[in-house]
Amino acid sequence: MDASRAYSKTDLMRLAIEEHLKCTQFPRVGAVVTKDGIVLSTGHRGERGNLHAERIALEKLSEEDCRGATVYTTLEPCVALHDGQTVGSCAELLVESGVAEVVIGVLDPNATIYSQGYRKLLENNIAVSFFNRKLRAAVEEETFDVGRVDKLVGSGKRRVPVVHSGIELTVHFSESDTRTIPISWRTLQPMHGFVDLGSRNGAIRVAAGVRDFGDVTDPKVFRFPSHYARMTQGMIAIVQPEGCTFYVLIQLLQLFDSDILFRWECRNDR
Repeated sequence: MDASRAYSKTDLMRLAIEEHLKCTQFPRVGAVVTKDGIVLSTGHRGERGNLHAERIALEKLSEEDCRGATVYTTLEPCVALHDGQTVGSCAELLVESGVAEVVIGVLDPNATIYSQGYRKLLENNIAVSFFNRKLRAAVEEETFDVGRVDKLVGSGKRRVPVVHSGIELTVHFSESDTRTIPISWRTLQPMHGFVDLGSRNGAIRVAAGVRDFGDVTDPKVFRFPSHYARMTQGMIAIVQPEGCTFYVLIQLLQLFDSDILFRWECRNDR
């Protein structure tokens, strides 16, 4: 990186991605602070203790350098304190630093942050723009330990946001197998203890009475297939669209104010 060179916006996006690829923990985040295309500082999450990338990059500079600068960050700035974090949020820091513009890679899928950092910046008259589509896709793939947040593979456990109209996910039998099943989570009502699991019409069966995936030996023994199931904590559902040669077991583990935690397991239908 040439400290005297004026970089293009696309090149600055790429430099931020180079920073986030240096991270050894997830979510990966990289940041670059610039003025007129000149790089003033860089930072990546984990570079210095538990501090976030934006804070690391900004704290390398004087107040005068920060004022009017543009910050490229691969992930939406945080708005809430995390466990063990003893400093304020990155969104608040950006506001206090007097930066003029923030360019964001992807919005944070964590429902307690999603669009809130973006909104905080706009409310404080900071211009906000986003990485181009191609680079956003690259950031999405490399930022989170699960890869694409809308892709489920094989088996595992995932916490996802269920806000506004919900979230659409695609279950892949394996990384090398092209078979997929679409699912969606909607209508989260944590006060009432339920969330709706949806898929294609007639694809979902509730595994009534089942407490563990190992208890399911044949998905077809469960009656009354439907296009959705109202899931409460601990419930298990089986999703298998008509003609699909595999099925996925899904168990709701926990509900939060705007997120859910669930696990899944794909099986061939033999």
